Amino acid sequence: MALTLAAFAVRAVIYALIGSHLPLVFILAVALALFAAHLAGRGAGRVAVRVWGLCLVIYGVFRLGLAGLLVVAPISSPHAIANTGWVFVLVSALYLLAGAYLVIAWRKPVEPTVTG
Repeated sequence: MALTLAAFAVRAVIYALIGSHLPLVFILAVALALFAAHLAGRGAGRVAVRVWGLCLVIYGVFRLGLAGLLVVAPISSPHAIANTGWVFVLVSALYLLAGAYLVIAWRKPVEPTVTG
């Protein structure tokens, strides 16, 4: 989870340096919410991590869909073409896989049954 937050934090700092502070505020709010949920206990941290994982899955699917759309319906913008290459698809797949891992790995643990 920290790696996915770090990836967004690096991008947010880059945007803040060019004058857009909204991504930095967003990632700080998400990190603070995850930290507060972890401190709250009673499974709130687990739910927060799963919600973050679900957001990553949606983000990865959206990015892969955008890359697929640009293949099906090419556009003439050199900026869009340059930024949706194989690295874009690889990063999108990593977001999708990381989100799926967080959703699956942070589910409620199964209580062992006592027999006898």
